[in-house]
Amino acid sequence: METSAETQAAVPGSGHAAARRQRATLPVAGLTSDGGGALSVERALQEVPGVIRAYAHPATEMAYVEYDPHRTGLAALKKAIESAGFRNGEETPTKARSDANGD
Repeated sequence: METSAETQAAVPGSGHAAARRQRATLPVAGLTSDGGGALSVERALQEVPGVIRAYAHPATEMAYVEYDPHRTGLAALKKAIESAGFRNGEETPTKARSDANGD
């Protein structure tokens, strides 16, 4: 699984501190384009508290997740994929990056 940390810039004048976000690419074994598997995985991931965005891609058998590491972690994301009826593959960490525009 690929993971990368991203530090979001604070909105000038908002009084909010910079938010910390993690991104993870999770292998989803058995994910196909038929039967709504990708939608099931996305819904399961989006129900995890702290998940900001989740997208499952059947052609690559991967789920792409952006989440708040102060509220959830990889174990909860993997459990959500398993609760949708799929298995996880191996993890592959990647480097962190800074995103000044807040996307």
